[in-house]
Amino acid sequence: MKNRLLKGIPYQVLFILATLSHFNARAQADLQKLIWKIGEPDTAVSEFALSPNRYQDFVPEGFGGVHRYYVVGESSPSKDFPYLLPGPMDSFAGYGYWAGRALHQLPVYFEITKLPARGNCQLHVGIYAVSSEEAPLFRCMVNGKFYEQQFKPGSSGKLPENMKATPQVLVFDIPHSVFREGINELIFQNLTGNWCAFDAIQLYGPSSLQITSPGKTLIHSVAFAQHEIRKEETRSLPLLVDIRHRGKKNIATAVVDGMQLQLPIEEGHSVLEFEFPAIYKKTLSNVQVLVGGKLIFSDQLERMPSALVSPSDYVNQFMGTSGSRWMIAPGPWMPMGMVKIAPENEDSRWKAGYDYQIENIMGFSHLHEWTMAGLLTMPANGPLFTQPGPESNPDLGYRSRIDKHTEQASIGKYTVDLLDYDIRAELTATTRASMQRYTLPAEKVNRVLIDLHFPSEYVWELRDAQIKKVSATEIEGWAVSHCSSTGYAGEQDYTLHFVMQFDTPMEKMGGWVLDRITENTDLIHKATYEPSWSHYLQNFAIKDAGAFVQFAKGTQSVKIRTGISLVSTEQARLNLQKEMSEPFGWDFEAIVQNQKNAWNRLLSRVEVETDDYLQKVKFYSNFYRALSPRNTWSDVNGKWVDMNEKTQQTDPSKPVYGSDGYWGWHWNLVPFYNLLAPEYASNWIHTYLEMYDKGGWLPIGNPGMEYFRVMIGQPEIPLIVAAYQHGIRDFDTDKMFRAMHHQQTALMEKHPGGGQVGNESYQYYLDKGYVPLNNDVQSYVSNTMEYAYQDWCFAQFAKSLNKDTTYRTFMQRSENWRHIYDQESGFVRPRKEDGSWYENFDPFHAPGFCESNSWQYSWYVPHNVPGLLQLMGRKQFVERLDKAMEESEKVYFNALSDNFSKYPINHGNESNMQSSYLFNHANAPWLTQKWTRAIQEKYYGLGPRDAYPGDEDQGQMSAWFVMSTLGLFQMDGGASTDPHYELGSPRFEKVTIHLSEKYYGGNTFVIEAKNASRENKYIHSARLNGKKLNTWRFPQKELIKGGKLVLEMKNRPEK
Repeated sequence: MKNRLLKGIPYQVLFILATLSHFNARAQADLQKLIWKIGEPDTAVSEFALSPNRYQDFVPEGFGGVHRYYVVGESSPSKDFPYLLPGPMDSFAGYGYWAGRALHQLPVYFEITKLPARGNCQLHVGIYAVSSEEAPLFRCMVNGKFYEQQFKPGSSGKLPENMKATPQVLVFDIPHSVFREGINELIFQNLTGNWCAFDAIQLYGPSSLQITSPGKTLIHSVAFAQHEIRKEETRSLPLLVDIRHRGKKNIATAVVDGMQLQLPIEEGHSVLEFEFPAIYKKTLSNVQVLVGGKLIFSDQLERMPSALVSPSDYVNQFMGTSGSRWMIAPGPWMPMGMVKIAPENEDSRWKAGYDYQIENIMGFSHLHEWTMAGLLTMPANGPLFTQPGPESNPDLGYRSRIDKHTEQASIGKYTVDLLDYDIRAELTATTRASMQRYTLPAEKVNRVLIDLHFPSEYVWELRDAQIKKVSATEIEGWAVSHCSSTGYAGEQDYTLHFVMQFDTPMEKMGGWVLDRITENTDLIHKATYEPSWSHYLQNFAIKDAGAFVQFAKGTQSVKIRTGISLVSTEQARLNLQKEMSEPFGWDFEAIVQNQKNAWNRLLSRVEVETDDYLQKVKFYSNFYRALSPRNTWSDVNGKWVDMNEKTQQTDPSKPVYGSDGYWGWHWNLVPFYNLLAPEYASNWIHTYLEMYDKGGWLPIGNPGMEYFRVMIGQPEIPLIVAAYQHGIRDFDTDKMFRAMHHQQTALMEKHPGGGQVGNESYQYYLDKGYVPLNNDVQSYVSNTMEYAYQDWCFAQFAKSLNKDTTYRTFMQRSENWRHIYDQESGFVRPRKEDGSWYENFDPFHAPGFCESNSWQYSWYVPHNVPGLLQLMGRKQFVERLDKAMEESEKVYFNALSDNFSKYPINHGNESNMQSSYLFNHANAPWLTQKWTRAIQEKYYGLGPRDAYPGDEDQGQMSAWFVMSTLGLFQMDGGASTDPHYELGSPRFEKVTIHLSEKYYGGNTFVIEAKNASRENKYIHSARLNGKKLNTWRFPQKELIKGGKLVLEMKNRPEK
């Protein structure tokens, strides 16, 4: 039975009880020693950084993430600890409707030299003031253990501008066992609501507990890896040293049983891999770690023979799962999978789905496509609930709290313990089918809920549904869903069909429609039910339906395998049969391994060499993220449902894909596909031709194979053209030419199958050469810029097909961006229909820009940067862009909150992802190297929140990171008739790229960046296949031949 203790007690009563408890606890604490403190308990904030009123500088000063932290004995409160901690709903620190909740952390580290055998500690968090708008839930994480308390609301208003003292003290009792000798980590965080301001933080403990100042280097952990590495024929077992270093470069030395290895350490966080020889039996070894010759770790550690590491072992599925979109979750997803089974825990809102910080789960749903959700399952026991209930109170529904320490997500498998039900849940999947394994408490009667309508990123309707019991071990059903709440021109209509099989016979099936529950039935269907109001409070939900399958007491486990399809129930059964039942039966672990094998085949196309384990995690996790969020929508036999809801047939070997819009992917996914996964580019082109054949238009976004006018322009055109120019030509080029020509000449219209197709305000563009300022469209300046680039791309395709007249026409049109470039200001600028300029022009806040501003879009001439340079002038071009990068670096190159127009550069959105590479074209390649590396290090993180501060957009941010750390970029998206790669700042000392056998002959290309490291970011010399490379780019045709690019990297620029 669910725990409902304290659920109904008002927070005022709880606060009084907590306060009384604090005075009693402090009386006991007075008998203990003050171990350390941050600030003085003086009811003031003056001793802290940013005080008294610089709260808006919290993020620009680097607070709130992992890059800035406080070290007891080393740091100063006035410099290193801010006077306040924002909550996730504070707009001054990043919250916005589109940005989502902004979760900030304040890490504190201290070193224990002597931990007594007994005696607990108390942490006192003294608070000066708290927001009166929404008091936060405060979390203190101590070495991974969570402690939480709710603040009482203050009286200072929503913003901390004129704070009124409302002192509070939170007391956390921390058991002795939580601490350890060595480095200890505390992380403070507001999980909900708004800000709090500190008075003092104090740790009390036993008098015999001793601490010391750890100096500039923090060793978090030292352990042998659970895997081995092979280089050529030599196997090694790495010693992993998790280290944070501040200050100048130093040398770390690891000694294992007398054998010594050394590695350089740089400022920042690393996990150093010391590659000691592999062993053949379990051994207890003496291990020491020294930094600069000073011993900082000594212990005996166990090492044993281990399996060889594979690329999928480096993937961290929790990266970017806090504050993320619906399309990111820690689920066992195949590349471009249809089934995207994953945990759900958020209420319905923008960016809903899964958030790492929430410690309960409502269930595991099968779809994670933009505008699409469906088929959630949840094991349970005890009282029957048919609604999940709110994330803030799991007891009001079938949600369950989870043991966060049991939650694991790796390629092929997700695992978590559901505390309220004493159930372990495990998930795995193929492309179109899932398997779930539940370990159940045998003494209880357990059930599995199948919910067909639940919270997701958008409001959606369940218009009809049916669930039918086929046998004691199988059910089948379908759900008709509709979503039109996106704000974009398009409507999502789909029917999700499913077949669900159980390895254990069910005792009975029940279900619900609206508010009415039937305990035992063979059929659930909305048409057979009339609503009643007898269970209003507990069970009512508009247009809801679902079922529950109950198992006999004594059942210890159950496996469920599920096939889905948008075509029919028979197709769902076929998908299940061909992908899971026939090849794997009920072998859960075989399916896990199948998924690992599939990903390893992809990830192993790039081998990276570095002595920093974290950089491998970052690289392969982004590689995974680039290919996992988008979707296959054709079944195993090639059947699919088109935009008119008609069943179509395609080649089963060429699946059709669907996703959110493709806006801006010419700078990220397009070069990623063409170099590392060309078959995916080919399948996208196949998809486009299928949609053109059935619907008459190419899509610019096609979730569920619908037409959606999402974002602007025709971003599918750069992908098509660039793929062709790279040698991916297995499609009907004449038909595609006609399709693109139609796309670039026809006017926008509503499609009979739903949505809009074509370019908005296109008649103006065709007549005047620009889209003028008007009230019908918000993105007229952005449209002009993007239409011009896409005209150029189509011109390149025409040139390749020897269609000279078309080539000349569209090359002329590709210069239309000049019509809105204001020579006087040096920015692109809104222009009226009569040709006059928009008055009172402000490049940050002028109208007409899509999620951007003139500062950002003025650089958007990827096809003619020399022309832009000529108009702007090289000096102004470089100085303005360099200054813009400096300003944007303060906020990690991301737009805080929803202020797209506030910043000169915003890497967190698609319109600016080329910015750091523009310096190459202005003969300042060292600035390209400087700023691309800065974005790699500061925009991209490793945690649930900081991995992608902006909108990851189904693989786009991830693909940019992968290509950028290889040191490669294509300003024009690779659409030129002679595509080139431009050099940036490669992160790895050596990269081996295994090229496609089908498209590139299976050659191998090696990029050796000698001495590359966090500090060594600048290229001093380059040789391509032994010949000196005197420029910052080289032809794509040279790369696909195979060979070697050797770069010499240093820590100072070569100007």
